[in-house]
Amino acid sequence: MSRSKRRVPLKAFLIAAFAAGFLVDAVGVSAQNRAPTLLQMRDGYLSDMDTVHAKIMALANAIPESKYDWKPTPEVRTVSNAFMHVAVEWTVWVPVSAGGEPPAGWSPERRTKLMAVTGKKQVIEELDKAWQHGRQQLASATEAKLANVRFVVYDPPLAFDKASFKMAGDLHEHLGQLITYTRLLGVVPPWSK
Repeated sequence: MSRSKRRVPLKAFLIAAFAAGFLVDAVGVSAQNRAPTLLQMRDGYLSDMDTVHAKIMALANAIPESKYDWKPTPEVRTVSNAFMHVAVEWTVWVPVSAGGEPPAGWSPERRTKLMAVTGKKQVIEELDKAWQHGRQQLASATEAKLANVRFVVYDPPLAFDKASFKMAGDLHEHLGQLITYTRLLGVVPPWSK
């Protein structure tokens, strides 16, 4: 094979490689310009929280009422306390993480009363009310509200993108805690059957 014949494929290869590199750069820039909007992030957060809600409610219904006062060790929450902690987060922190508000009349006293709920039927009712409020606040968050979120639970306060990840992570952690409680009680989570 002569030297000139080898150069033609090499030139074609270099031109193709340059073009491919250019396309990769163009696609990369294009992907960067398609960052999710605040409303798309809100919708993803809401979808994820709908899943967490469904699983927590399934666990609340699956655990026998006689076990609602159980806890694995003395220093941790009971089953009902763990559910009521989630209810507080759905009532207060999910809305605030998206620029919303707790319900009218929310107070530290209301939180104390909520944390004292222990009966299965009332726990489920309170979880339902809490999620209805949290979901409504999250679903109705406008782009302007989301752009102005300053989640003051953390120092420095977090913008919506980080606040939503923090809250989602926290609620997934509580879901994991409740799955563990459920399994320790000998109950299989309904979606695992």
